[in-house]
Amino acid sequence: MVVMDVRDVLRDILGSLRVQYLLLEKGCASPEASALDFQFRAQLFENFDYAAYAASIMELVPEEGVIDYKDDFGLHYLVFQGRDAEAGSCFFFGPYLYRAYGEEDYQRQLQQHSLSDDAIEAIRWYFKRIPVVFDVTSWHQLFSTLLSRYLANPDLEIRFVRHDRPQIIKEKPSVALSAIPYNQIEARYETEGKMLDAIRRGNISEAIYQQNMFMGFALDQRVPDSLRNAKDMVIAASTAMRKAVQQADVHPLYIDGISGEMLKEIEGAETEAQVEALVPRMVRRYCLLVQTYSRERYSGIVRDVLNYVDFHYMEPLNLESLANRYAVNKNYLSTRFHKEAGMTVTDYINLTRVRRSLKLLSGTALSMPEIAERCGFSDANYYSRIFKKVHGTTPNEYRKSLQSPKN
Repeated sequence: MVVMDVRDVLRDILGSLRVQYLLLEKGCASPEASALDFQFRAQLFENFDYAAYAASIMELVPEEGVIDYKDDFGLHYLVFQGRDAEAGSCFFFGPYLYRAYGEEDYQRQLQQHSLSDDAIEAIRWYFKRIPVVFDVTSWHQLFSTLLSRYLANPDLEIRFVRHDRPQIIKEKPSVALSAIPYNQIEARYETEGKMLDAIRRGNISEAIYQQNMFMGFALDQRVPDSLRNAKDMVIAASTAMRKAVQQADVHPLYIDGISGEMLKEIEGAETEAQVEALVPRMVRRYCLLVQTYSRERYSGIVRDVLNYVDFHYMEPLNLESLANRYAVNKNYLSTRFHKEAGMTVTDYINLTRVRRSLKLLSGTALSMPEIAERCGFSDANYYSRIFKKVHGTTPNEYRKSLQSPKN
């Protein structure tokens, strides 16, 4: 049985909603605390003290409770204290809004914070990035359920805390304010970099989270056709992801296969929503590619053998033939392969052939002898024995299970 950590579930939910998941230690320095609002105040004000700002919020959090904190810009955060390994820290879920902001709200922010008109563009850019939660009741119910388990408090309630008295702080000069769009672009590229690094490592959860945060940035439309614009953006993202997978030393043939399939799906999409829905699928597929086929941690000889078996599994293969092919001693190859791959060369050959047979079992009506032959097994009986060793069931039973109606 798979046991999921409540924190992982929370992070995945927040990521899907494009809401930031942040853990800050009490007494943290300003650079760490500036992540609270994506450095928004640092872009508007001179020498804003984020450490003091974070500390003032943490002081309001009860030991086993949760607050919905509204700051002086109208931004909301769910805040609660960490437990066990996170003791002495606070979690911040946010910023987010309970309604979309418009031009009147932007102008009001200027007045409330005694900002000049030069700051209006910075405010517009920033609030385009902030996600909006429209159903407050459902939002609180969802997190009350999950956080009551994390905090071991079945009577947990989320309490509203309002702090909307603007702090009057020295505004940055207009020259600095004019650079806000560039700062936002830098932040977007930084988030994209985190996403691509997670893909390179095959970390699906982290990659999906960063991808969702990246999608929260407002991007200028490049072409008049909005559907074409969405497709071009996702194609560009696929290209970047493909490069990240390549850095993990995945063979180009695997990358090209996934890339080609995704391109067809992107071009076949009929709405912007369909295009956007392809992005998390694309992230997962590229991460799985890294998890399954990355050769980054292997030595040259083991990497060569792995790749050769992957693409020549239907041919006669064994330890001796592979050792001869790469002009190495078979005992040396056997020892090195087992040490790095965690299995024998023969086991890897059989595992690869069984994996390849799964598509034939699910997508064709070929007989077992035909499938065995196409996958490089000497006969159907040997194929069946190896298949059962790997999957705990015979190929026939596996095929029948796919055809049986789900209860």
